[in-house]
Amino acid sequence: MASERASSLLKLALFATGLSGIVAEYILSTLASYFIGDSATQWALIVSVMLFSMGLGSRLSQYFEGNLLIKFIGVEFLLSILVSFSSLLAYTAAGLTDYVGLIIYALSILIGLLIGLEIPLVMRLNERFESLKVNVASVMEKDYFGSLIGGLFFAFVGLPILGLRYTPFILGALNFSVAILLYLK
Repeated sequence: MASERASSLLKLALFATGLSGIVAEYILSTLASYFIGDSATQWALIVSVMLFSMGLGSRLSQYFEGNLLIKFIGVEFLLSILVSFSSLLAYTAAGLTDYVGLIIYALSILIGLLIGLEIPLVMRLNERFESLKVNVASVMEKDYFGSLIGGLFFAFVGLPILGLRYTPFILGALNFSVAILLYLK
């Protein structure tokens, strides 16, 4: 694969995962608000816990060595499963236990850890194609642009039209598609 094409594919993947990541945060925040109450507190806590977990995931990425592309693809597959079933798990837990908040926060931590792995892995994969200053700027740009589109998607399509039942599966499909696309490259 040509270096420019490989670099563009990695950045496209990060745009898609940035979109998916922010919407996963919003879904879990909304679920926590519905099941636990006090929406302002739940949104602040879920987003903070996820950002903290993303930081831990970034730290953990330093221990990933060898065949980083396969590891990134594995992260995307795991994310696709966790994100897809997040609402279903929360609703099921709500029917079976009084501890639905623990399930939601555990999902927030796990998804946050995986999201935190993504950017460092992509930067390391892309470092052979671009200088450090261009690599960092372009990788972060794509992630942040994806987050903007994700926020707009959640506010105007995801929550009001698709709801919390279908939106997670669309996000999971997006992560799964990224993983398949990278695997087939």
